[in-house]
Amino acid sequence: MDVPTSGEVRPRDASAPLFGECSNEVAPPLVSPWGAVGRLLTLGVVSAFSKFVVSWMNRATVSNYDTLHRHMTARHRPQGLITVSNHASTFDDPGVLSYLIPFRYFMTEPSHGGVRWTMCTKEICASTAMIHQFFTAGKTVPIARGGGYNQAVMTSMAERVGKGDWLHIFPEGRVSKDGELGRLKWGLGKLLCDVEAMGGVPPVVLPFWHSGMEQVKPYGVGVLYPWKHVHITVGEPVDFSDLVGRCRKCADDKQREDLFKSMVARVEKSMRETRSKNIEEREVA
Repeated sequence: MDVPTSGEVRPRDASAPLFGECSNEVAPPLVSPWGAVGRLLTLGVVSAFSKFVVSWMNRATVSNYDTLHRHMTARHRPQGLITVSNHASTFDDPGVLSYLIPFRYFMTEPSHGGVRWTMCTKEICASTAMIHQFFTAGKTVPIARGGGYNQAVMTSMAERVGKGDWLHIFPEGRVSKDGELGRLKWGLGKLLCDVEAMGGVPPVVLPFWHSGMEQVKPYGVGVLYPWKHVHITVGEPVDFSDLVGRCRKCADDKQREDLFKSMVARVEKSMRETRSKNIEEREVA
């Protein structure tokens, strides 16, 4: 599958779903329906509003930011980047991600195409054709919750990562209602093995943990609250080199799923360690 670069406009494939339509078997559109300028404006407006909410209406702090910034802006592409984080609020993305990404980086998106891709449940980001277009312009693509890791959108995202793009995922697959880290889905393992199968450079996998967003935008509440403290702890890259090397050696689905479990267990360990640091840092940040 030939995936267009950010902002590139191509004729629509007649077999592809229309905006507002989603299929597990057919990849969603990735090209901005409003062109490169529309993508730039969408990212710019959403990021500006989100930065205002997180760091002006509220107070935001971050530790080990240089690690994220370096891999975000200065990694040697086509090496991709996959960031993983906890999911505490429906405003985590764009809120936390917009705070972490420099505004200048948003506004130079047409020149580098490096702003993150992410996935969102189709009930939210593809409920109508117009909403689907808006989210696609903002580099957010729909996925079916509970649809498994073999959905076509997962392959599309692996292709983007394999070409050097950045993908952010919430490996829990849903918002945590109690602040605890829930069971992680196997999608990360599928992404890593797909990149390997495509001959791509193994991506950097970088975890971070944030706290406070559950107070800014509590689950099920349609209000953004001010005067809260959001703290983000960026972890260190997780080494999957030994596990990725086993991707092509899996003889059947059972071996493949066992490998995915091992990959997820490793990222879960790193996320829990990052969470412990976040709790300690929050007291003095």
